[in-house]
Amino acid sequence: MRVWIAIWTGSTVICGRIGAWIAGGPAPRLILLVLVTGFAKGLHRTTELACTAAGAWIVTAVALGLRPPNAAAPPAAPEKPALTPEAVTAAMHQLAAPHVQLAPLAEHLSTTTADLRTVLGEMGVPIAGGVRMKGHGVSTGVKAEDLPPRSPTAAPDAKGALTSDNNSNNALIVERQAGMSIIRDPADRRRRRTLLRRS
Repeated sequence: MRVWIAIWTGSTVICGRIGAWIAGGPAPRLILLVLVTGFAKGLHRTTELACTAAGAWIVTAVALGLRPPNAAAPPAAPEKPALTPEAVTAAMHQLAAPHVQLAPLAEHLSTTTADLRTVLGEMGVPIAGGVRMKGHGVSTGVKAEDLPPRSPTAAPDAKGALTSDNNSNNALIVERQAGMSIIRDPADRRRRRTLLRRS
């Protein structure tokens, strides 16, 4: 019984592969099959050829039908990392020099600039033209002043920004920039910035 099932399964695989081969160029490949069949029919040993072809078909079908299910499966492609706002934010701060362009950011995140634009739009991050980034010239991207705030658990960056080191989502984040301090409230995404200018 197992052999008969293997013949059925293997024959299905063979027919599928023949169909896929014909679909790659229907007209010339169908003509080729007709010519080969006609040539074989005109030979004196047509019966022997037909029996040999049938035997080869059955042997191949049994071999294909008895293979483990995973043997024919192609290797799984590595999954792309999720394009989350957190991942995009972390990548922007990592690449910023001092601004960040879309093309290198998309390459870093293994995504496309179109998908990146969608996520940035959902995050409310403005995209500008003529953005300079060290080593990349001028292109479309996000200016340094428009970068979203880091996660509250992030370490201080090269600009001297101070961030919270606890796990509370309500902890305030204080950043010191030229002439001002910026206080960010992660619990309230609508109120991103409260500026306290120094006297």
